[in-house]
Amino acid sequence: MKNAVEAGIGEASGGWLERMVAGQRRRLFDAFQSWRGDADDRMLSVGIMPTTLFDKPDYLVQWSDPARRARITSYDVEPPRLGRGAMPPEPAKEVRLPFADGEFDWVFCNEVIEHVGPFERQLALVKELYRVARKGVFVTTPNRRHPIEFHTGLPLIHLLPPAAWRRLLRLTGKGAWASEAVLNPLDSGALYRFADLLPGKPAHDVGHKRIWGVKAHFFLMLEKAARPVKA
Repeated sequence: MKNAVEAGIGEASGGWLERMVAGQRRRLFDAFQSWRGDADDRMLSVGIMPTTLFDKPDYLVQWSDPARRARITSYDVEPPRLGRGAMPPEPAKEVRLPFADGEFDWVFCNEVIEHVGPFERQLALVKELYRVARKGVFVTTPNRRHPIEFHTGLPLIHLLPPAAWRRLLRLTGKGAWASEAVLNPLDSGALYRFADLLPGKPAHDVGHKRIWGVKAHFFLMLEKAARPVKA
């Protein structure tokens, strides 16, 4: 018999939804490759530890050529605590990466920020990514306003007020996604607000990739150091 977490996993894994998301990941990878600096730069790829609920590939490593792959350090953040009686996430001040200030030129964070809890913890994660970067940060996340919610595969109900949406997730057998600690989707406005709340208000922008003509995935680009002008 499936446990409570396994019972909430979307059945679309390996089907149309997974193929759709895989195509988006390639576009996001290409966007990062176009945006970041030289091949000799050091990079940190931040993901989330695989569980029965989360299985997100480190495609920065997988799709980079061997020379660039050698310059990448991968780090997985701890997933939210799941199951009956689970404690809420630790306070925002506990979000900490085990790296020195400016240890990496570029930090790439793939589909993690929507899984760390409420806004305060999401902001704390962005601050940590920014702290350990020397040149810039690239953060990807699905658009909470797209007609499809890409974790559950369910259409439209995530556009309801959060309490109603989470109640419907439980009623439709997707209860493992119903906690804010597990899934707290974002829109572009939240990403811009994170950037505005960083020390010094760094140069930033939010890009997007579309599905069905609608913005489906966003990527926040934070520039920590001015780039040299190319001749």
